[in-house]
Amino acid sequence: MAWTPKAALDTEELPSPIQYVVEIGDKGVAEVEAGLEAYTKLGLNQDSVNPDTFPLPTLEAQLEQACHDIHQGPGFAIIRGLDPNSYTAEENVTIFLAVASHIADMRGVQDKRGNMITHVTDAATWTTPHELRHGIHTTTGLAWHTDMSVNILGLHVRAMAESGGDTFVASASTIFKELESSYPQSLKALQQSDWPIQISGSPPRYILAPLLQVYNGAVVVSVDPGRLGLHPVTAEAGLGSFIPDLTLSQRKALSILSELASKHRLRLDTKPGDMVFINNLGLLHARDAYVDHKTGPRRHLVRLWLCNSKLAWDLPESMRAPWDAAFGDIEFPGDIERKYPAFPARKYKQPRYTAGSAAFIIDDDDDVNSNNT
Repeated sequence: MAWTPKAALDTEELPSPIQYVVEIGDKGVAEVEAGLEAYTKLGLNQDSVNPDTFPLPTLEAQLEQACHDIHQGPGFAIIRGLDPNSYTAEENVTIFLAVASHIADMRGVQDKRGNMITHVTDAATWTTPHELRHGIHTTTGLAWHTDMSVNILGLHVRAMAESGGDTFVASASTIFKELESSYPQSLKALQQSDWPIQISGSPPRYILAPLLQVYNGAVVVSVDPGRLGLHPVTAEAGLGSFIPDLTLSQRKALSILSELASKHRLRLDTKPGDMVFINNLGLLHARDAYVDHKTGPRRHLVRLWLCNSKLAWDLPESMRAPWDAAFGDIEFPGDIERKYPAFPARKYKQPRYTAGSAAFIIDDDDDVNSNNT
């Protein structure tokens, strides 16, 4: 069964860590640290981090290969060698932005407050019950999903759990081929532009879109189960009765999609300090539940939404609404300050309604990031 997300390519075996882990070595670490020192002296804010202000000439060839792997190879890459404990929280953000800027030239906004990064963690200071939070801010597992229509998902592993918390990926191309051969009716259902995706709770709004498409030679996937159909909170409020529920055939297709993703999954072998870059249009991802350390740092990842304007896969118009919200000016005015909070917020603000990945900003007014205030 094919692994690679690019429909035009084929390989029979799952990639091993040696194929997707980029070790930058001592020279690479020294170059990053020299770049950090030089950038700090410039006195620029973190929104100005780019290859011109933070050049990495020694790592250029490795990062170019990583870009190729993300877009034309296995669909992901892990940059390894930097110890997050060697830097302050602010420095870790700057370093992550710097490396990511050599992977992709565009960063997507993640909420209407202008936050460009999200802290994926269960902070010790948060008292809001787990059932009232987004899934990424709990210790529970996350179902198979994508961060809808984001080209590249970037994750910086700050700290890992005591047990569990593994990230898994599954190729949409692999899943497509098995759907085509064994579940043609479910494949047809997934490709129909009649999936109700709730994009706001007050007032309730939704769009109709496909979850899976073959477009310009690639199998493109865009799905977040927490956004499909009428959200329970909206229903309890007596709103959104016009938002369609999923049909039986849609529920069956979604279940089969998840089953096949689990069948063909690959566990990412990650370590603290790793920077993980995933082709979010070609791969689904999931997380298992985890247990944090009783003492010491909790599992903590920092998330970026990215797009390489030269190498990015083409996106069908039917799947563009979330992309426009994150990367365009349709939902996010250009005069709002772009923020790069170094820490999670001390207090958790309960979202209007919860979703697994908190990965759709059209009506996302949440604020679980802060500048340690």
